[in-house]
Amino acid sequence: MNFTPNDLSNIVFRKAFMNGLDENQVYETIQKIIEDYSDYIRELMKASDQIMDLKDRLSHYEKMEETLKKSLILAQQSSADIVDNAEKKASNIITEAQINAKQIIEEANREVVKIQFEAERVKKDLAVYKAKAVNLLNSQLKLIGEIE
Repeated sequence: MNFTPNDLSNIVFRKAFMNGLDENQVYETIQKIIEDYSDYIRELMKASDQIMDLKDRLSHYEKMEETLKKSLILAQQSSADIVDNAEKKASNIITEAQINAKQIIEEANREVVKIQFEAERVKKDLAVYKAKAVNLLNSQLKLIGEIE
């Protein structure tokens, strides 16, 4: 049975006629037990309060930890999204650059064909002009030869 300080205060000893206990000593001992017991109860309550405080603080820190974990996960997801978007943009830029380069090359090839065609036409025109000039000179020489 657990005694409270009040239980111990209310204990009454029977007086024995012979070989009885020293009443003052018994009461002093009980008083000391009451004081010690009261001290233990106060210490226990103080420890209990500290435990509750520590539990509250632990709960607070656990909530902070959970918040930090969620923030970290969100930051990781955000950074992954940013990387994905950057990779997509880079891919789009590369694709667009390749398309533009292909168009530039095709335009340059068309220009080369056009210039080659023009060069061939000029060569033909030059050959025709040269042939006409030679014919003209030959006919002029023939005329000069006939005049002499």
